[in-house]
Amino acid sequence: MTARWTLSLSFAILLALPAWTAAQDSVSADLQPDVAAIREKIEAFFTQLAGSMPDAEHAVRAIIGDGPLQSRTDDVKKLIEQAQALDARVGLHKAHEPVSSRNVGSDLLFLRYLYKGEKYPVVWYFTFYRTIGSAGLKSDWKLISLRFDTKVETLDR
Repeated sequence: MTARWTLSLSFAILLALPAWTAAQDSVSADLQPDVAAIREKIEAFFTQLAGSMPDAEHAVRAIIGDGPLQSRTDDVKKLIEQAQALDARVGLHKAHEPVSSRNVGSDLLFLRYLYKGEKYPVVWYFTFYRTIGSAGLKSDWKLISLRFDTKVETLDR
């Protein structure tokens, strides 16, 4: 009885795996190079946030850059304070990994990362947007939303 259940469970997992993986990265092919460049920025963010010499303030300010979030000084300050307390809340950073990315249209990207703390995981949410300039050219991607929480159950959606 147990062997049959194990075999059925393994088969069900194998059948579900391709659908799960495809659902996690649903960025259109033409935006894949943009997503790769944005992921490099996010990797730099995590290196600064939780690397050998962590600096949450520099990490947050660097990824915000000259985007619209820079003018929201109180919100940015609060996010920096929360990020600085991250190790105390979830334990030391052990690893991080991208868990999903998707686009809405050609100018809005959502990326989620799993930050693996020693005691508890955290989900980081990055939202990037770009506009069309006066000459009809697309502008650079700007971070328009950055947040994190411990609602790991949102990762199964």
